[in-house]
Formats: sequence, C-alpha cells, structure tokens
Amino acid sequence: SSGINAEYGQMGKGYLQLAIPRIPLESERKATRVYSACQKHGLMDLAGSVCKVMAAKARQAGSPGLSLIWSLQAKDLASVTAISEEILDSYIETGGFANLEFLDQLGSNKLLSNRLLFLGKYREFHNLVKAGELRGAADLLVSLVESKMGPPRFQITLLLDSLPLINGGPTGEIVMSSRQTYVLMKALEDMQIKKLLKEGDSQKVETIRLALVTNLASSLLEEPW
Repeated sequence: SSGINAEYGQMGKGYLQLAIPRIPLESERKATRVYSACQKHGLMDLAGSVCKVMAAKARQAGSPGLSLIWSLQAKDLASVTAISEEILDSYIETGGFANLEFLDQLGSNKLLSNRLLFLGKYREFHNLVKAGELRGAADLLVSLVESKMGPPRFQITLLLDSLPLINGGPTGEIVMSSRQTYVLMKALEDMQIKKLLKEGDSQKVETIRLALVTNLASSLLEEPW
C-alpha cells in the first residue's frame, strides 16, 4: 500500500509539473496560491519561476517594491541588485521614496545583496533624521559612505544628506566628529579624482566642501586635544 501511495504521489507531482506552467498568473492572489502549491509539493524550480514572472510583471507595471519582494522570494540576486539600484536612481531624481515600508520587515533578507542592504540602511538613516536622532543618523551616514556598498554615483547624494547634520545641525549641537568629517572630505576628494561627478555638480561640491571645512573647525574646538 505504501508503494502504491508513493507511486501516486510521484504521478501527482508529474502532473503538477506539467499543469502549473500553464496557469495564467493574473493576480497577486493567484500567484501566491500557485507559489504555495509549488512549495508544498517540493517543486522549487517552478516556485522560483512563478516569483520571477511576477517580479517582471511588477517591474513593468512600475512597482519596484513589489518586484523586489518577488525577486527576494526567488533568491534572484541579480534582479534584487538591479531593482535596488533602480529605487536609488529614482530617489536621486525625485528626492523621495515611495511605498518602501516593507523594507523594515525584511530582516536577514537584506543580506542577500549589498545594494539591498544599503537601501535598507539608507531608509533607516532617513527614519533617524525624522525622529530627531541626529547623532545616530550621522553615525549611520558616515558608515554608509565608508562602506561603499551603494552605487559609486550615490556618494554625492550621501554627502548632500550630511549638510543638515553638520555645523551643529538645526539645534546648534555638533553631531559629527572631526574623524567623521575627515571621512566625508576624503569621499568628496575620491569622487573628484575618479571623475564620478557631473558637470552640473560643481556648486554642490563647493557647498559640501565649505560646510565640511566649517564643521571640522567647530568639531575640533569641541573635542579634547
């Protein structure tokens, strides 16, 4: 009897392997049900295919967050990295994130890709700024600059993000140390040496440089010699 059950199980699995690719994935709900069925029956390759199809659909529909979730389920490192970069590029253009609350619940999944980890940490930085935790925000920002986990072109954005935190920030308190200021100055210098700046960035560069020099002087006065 156990042999018959085993044979029936293999036959059923074979039928599923033929049937599942023919199911139109018309909605998130149907795709989720199909994905769950694949997992239940150990059809991991088909489960991955469902995720990749849905990730591509979401990407084409202009929903990078949803596309990222499906790509994570598929463990598709290349897509996760590419979508993370698209979200960062969109931030450069628009100055804001949209519908990325799900990043807060990703946990260890962020470790799948350096770009995704960077994206999650960068969102965390903005959350710290909004919460008024400026020292924590400064520490995180400097660590992101040092890590170089983000796209090289994104370094100028991080340096611009430092402006509200230096020179005492909105409260007049020095929140960025001389060492941290040196790190940002070195990053700016590296961008110039490696020619990562655009022609229209010259004014930004001068604004950042002046602010960093001023903050360096202020922080040195505050720190013990």
